[in-house]
Amino acid sequence: MRPLRRFVPWGRLVKSAALRQFLSFAAIGVANTAVYYAVYATLNLWLPYLAAHAVGYAVSVTGSFLLNSYVTLRTRPTWRAFARYPLSGAVNLVGSGALLHLAVSGLGMDENLAALAAGVAVTPLSFLLARWAIVSGAAATRRAGSRQPPEEQVTEAASRK
Repeated sequence: MRPLRRFVPWGRLVKSAALRQFLSFAAIGVANTAVYYAVYATLNLWLPYLAAHAVGYAVSVTGSFLLNSYVTLRTRPTWRAFARYPLSGAVNLVGSGALLHLAVSGLGMDENLAALAAGVAVTPLSFLLARWAIVSGAAATRRAGSRQPPEEQVTEAASRK
């Protein structure tokens, strides 16, 4: 029997690292949303809802960062990358909010459908920013940990090409 990828035209795409990373990022995002809600709903039994939200958000961002570092990008997490990581969430929040407003106010879409569409639409940008945060944070940590002067680092990096 022939492998399925011969019959599926996007078989090569699934093998590409960028698509694998994006699909992993999206799956982690779905799981992360479930973790956030579980933490929020549980803590909301004992804490005010804004406090439960803050803790749920902190837990979910931390888990998302670690999973995306280890699983999606296959790199060791660093403190620098962790400090940069929330940028992708902020862009997601602002971008999806703007698209949501445009879809509901400008196009007259249903609010629930518009929210889902806006979230899906900004996911690729959120992925690119998350990947940048994790990869550049790890690279900056490696450079800072090196005892070589910066000009020697560049020469060494260029020689590996």
